[in-house]
Amino acid sequence: MKCKCLIGILSLIISLTSISETIDNQGYMGKIDGDYDFIVQKQNFELNEIRLSLFFDAIRKGNNRYVMMFLEGAETTTIPEVEEDRAMNNIELSQKNETYKIGVNSKDQLGYSPIIVAIESKNNEVLQKLLDLGANIREEHPVFKKLTLHTACYYENVEAVKILLAKDKSLVNEQSGVDGWTPLEDATLKSNTEIVKILLENGANPLINDYSGGTAVDMGTEFGKGEIVKLLRDNIKASRK
Repeated sequence: MKCKCLIGILSLIISLTSISETIDNQGYMGKIDGDYDFIVQKQNFELNEIRLSLFFDAIRKGNNRYVMMFLEGAETTTIPEVEEDRAMNNIELSQKNETYKIGVNSKDQLGYSPIIVAIESKNNEVLQKLLDLGANIREEHPVFKKLTLHTACYYENVEAVKILLAKDKSLVNEQSGVDGWTPLEDATLKSNTEIVKILLENGANPLINDYSGGTAVDMGTEFGKGEIVKLLRDNIKASRK
């Protein structure tokens, strides 16, 4: 009887030990799986940043052949001409027999998107392509927090101003979320008469108040933009007739 009880107790201990080992093993394997997933996610993030960096470099340098390869997707994509002094010039951007396609609204860790980079660098061929592919025409600049048309005015990209207004004329009086400026205020600050004329021709209102209560006319007057102030006042007079 005692023997049977002892055997039963030993069996129970062995069973409990086995269960404990199983739990430990499963927990350990779970930790390994978790670490592996984290490493894979980290590597994917870093690889994506490299791809976006090379993509943005291609836009800035006008290597539009490579830009189109990124946008359209290619089985293997290498960019040997993007930047000669980079250590990863010839990095293969996708695994063999796989495609890598960069979305038109992708953003890097700094918040830059293709449309903003294209406007800044005056790569207007790419800008048009991005818009055709559905890029967000109201994308914000990650630093200035201004919309695309404001950004084009700030960087004095005349052709981009025309392209954006041709795509969506309602942008002309859009106000920046950070200060309430209109594109006309940015163009006035830059003293770019050509852009001011384009904006006025497309319905820009010189009397819209920004969040400080100022207008494009006030800005032109304050900063001594005589020629532009005349354009703005003539526009106001004409609109009142």
